[in-house]
Amino acid sequence: MNLKVLKWLLAHREALVQIVEIAKGYNKTLSFVKQWEIVDRIARIVIPVLEAESVSPRALSDDGFYILSNMDDDNREVELLAAGATVVALGIDWKIIVDTVLPIILAILKALLKDDSEE
Repeated sequence: MNLKVLKWLLAHREALVQIVEIAKGYNKTLSFVKQWEIVDRIARIVIPVLEAESVSPRALSDDGFYILSNMDDDNREVELLAAGATVVALGIDWKIIVDTVLPIILAILKALLKDDSEE
């Protein structure tokens, strides 16, 4: 799990709510075209926010994207509880964040980083 990405999403609540609504339609049993359409719709929300803030996808990554493992246990628990409480307060199911939203956002960021490294 990438806590930086989660915090970034929580800082952009309007975008997060839109992303969650789109992500609710995602299912691995969908055809690849349908899955791609959902990822594309989410990317069309995420990328303009990144660009408007001049945030590099690299700024949201840290050592392979899985930055929670780099934190001490106490800090990790506090950060996760705070993020979880905020997600719940927004009326968002934590499971959709963990199982669908974060993996899609991370895939988008990885794709952007791949393009960035080829220049």
